[in-house]
Amino acid sequence: MNQVFGEYATFYDAIYAAKDYRAECDNLERLFKEFSPAPVKSILDLGCGTGGHSLLLAQRGYEVTGVDRSEPMLAIARAKAARTGAAIRFVESDVRNVSLDTRFDAVISMFAVVSYLTKDEDLRAAFTAVHRHLKPGGIFYFDVWFGPGVLQDPPSERFKVIPADGGEIVRLVTPRLDLASQTVDVNYRVLRRTAESLADDISEVHPMRFFFPREINLLLSVCGLRLLSMHPEGRSDASVAATDWQVGVLATVA
Repeated sequence: MNQVFGEYATFYDAIYAAKDYRAECDNLERLFKEFSPAPVKSILDLGCGTGGHSLLLAQRGYEVTGVDRSEPMLAIARAKAARTGAAIRFVESDVRNVSLDTRFDAVISMFAVVSYLTKDEDLRAAFTAVHRHLKPGGIFYFDVWFGPGVLQDPPSERFKVIPADGGEIVRLVTPRLDLASQTVDVNYRVLRRTAESLADDISEVHPMRFFFPREINLLLSVCGLRLLSMHPEGRSDASVAATDWQVGVLATVA
């Protein structure tokens, strides 16, 4: 996988300031109550980024360990945890080969982290790591880009402007879809402009994979996991439709 979330990490929280982490954590808790055979107390957050989900879950009383391979993202997460007094263990590691000293009641991987695993061997390694860190009966929740929705409404060029510190952040997105590999190279360019000048100009390419239902089921099963539920992301009471761009997946140890 290419190195991503380097300099881009600096602007991450500003770009996604409107993301409803609380609603996503509410959805997680509903799923925990419905599908976990025992109360969920410990959570492993794979690809935790700047800690948006980890911090809220810790505030709600869960024991949270966050893992990410981006040191800049983890630095931001640790600083936020320190400011709020959240007791979260943050570990710099790759989700494909993470190896911790404990098992968890639940493993989560939010905001399309799994879609960054574009190769089959990467997915097998990551899902095997999930299996290794789950307690018997533990549950695994992740979300991915959904193939039918991506193909019906292909990604297109777009831009976003965010006011920031007397200036603005401009994010430009140029995607390139490759049907044969089921991937989209998302080319990001981020500009930070002050009243006087252009302060930053960075570019990163984020390769993303999109998935189909039977493919997800197969990938889980070869790694000792069993599919429990698939639904539109954030709407666990709804059925998946061909127009959905992102789906949530719940699995358990087989």
